[in-house]
This record gives sequence, C-alpha cells and structure tokens, in this order.
Amino acid sequence: MTKWIKGITLVCVLALAMSGCLFDTRDAQPPADEGDDVIPLDTPLGVFQAMTVALESLKDANYERAISENFVFSPTTQDSLNPTFEGSQVYDNWDKTVEMDVLGLLLADSKNISVEFRPTEQINQNTFVRFSVEYELGVVDIATPTDTTLYEGLAEFDVRLEGGNWRLTFWNEIDALSDLSTWGYLRGILRQQLNP
Repeated sequence: MTKWIKGITLVCVLALAMSGCLFDTRDAQPPADEGDDVIPLDTPLGVFQAMTVALESLKDANYERAISENFVFSPTTQDSLNPTFEGSQVYDNWDKTVEMDVLGLLLADSKNISVEFRPTEQINQNTFVRFSVEYELGVVDIATPTDTTLYEGLAEFDVRLEGGNWRLTFWNEIDALSDLSTWGYLRGILRQQLNP
C-alpha cells in the first residue's frame, strides 16, 4: 500500500511540475553599448578602430588591448622643448603604463571625445606595418562643456603582430599640421597633472 501511495504522490508531483514552468522569467537585458564591443585586432587597421571606439565611448578597454606591452611614445622636438614642460621630465620613460594612466585622466575629464585617424601605409612586412598617420582629436572637457579643444598632428605608428593580434608598439610624433597643438602636447599636459 505504501508503494502505491508513494507512486501516486510521485505522479502528482510530476504532473504539477510539467503543468507550469518552475523557473521565473527575467526581463531582457539591453544590448551592450558600442564601447563594450571587443574590436578584433586581426588586421593592422583594427588598431585604429579599437582606439577610436575606446576614445569615443570614453572606455579604455579597446585602447588597452590595441597597445603593446612594449609600447613607446616619442614627442616632437618642439613639444619636448616647450617652456610649459621646462625642468620636468614629462616625456621620459613613456611606456604602456604611462600611456594608460594619461588616457585614464583624459577619459575621466572629458564629456565627449571625437577622433579621426588617416593612416597611410609606409612599410608592410609580414608581421610589421609602419603607417604615416594624420590625426585630429577633439575634446570636450567636463569643466567647459560648451568648448571643444582640437589637436592635430602627423605621427608614425609602428604596428606589430603579437600573439595573433596586431598592436601599436611605437607612436612617434613627427610634426604639427597647423597652429593647433599636437596630441603629444596634450599628453605632456596630462602627465604633468598626474606628476606635478
């Protein structure tokens, strides 16, 4: 008799379980915004796309992925001799850590950033490409949200294939393109703020 009661109880439990879902539904999550997209670095030009997405979304993840652990930045001679930086070593030992610290300050202080890279291939080898790059950077600062500060310049970018991903290894500022300051000058200003 007890087997019969246990059997009926089991059938009733199974019938109840099958008649409705035991799990609650949840609301659909909105899609991640563009800044959360992982930009593939499977081509040399992917570096520029990753950096652009990171800057314009004000999120550093794609920029960090696009920068090599061996990254080096070199300013123009004019920027390095600028009286603003006299007596300081703002451009010394510029590696990936410094680049990401300076980028973090730029993103934190900005309401909006726009950037345009115009790369032209100079050297193309199997695992190395050098680009001549004209760039324009527009920054809207949180403190002055109605003003856009523009930076322009010409740089050489060395991009290397590292572990299956193309990454920027060397950013060499060459010259200003106009009477506007270069991005290198902005880097110096930001590093000076980090290390007064």
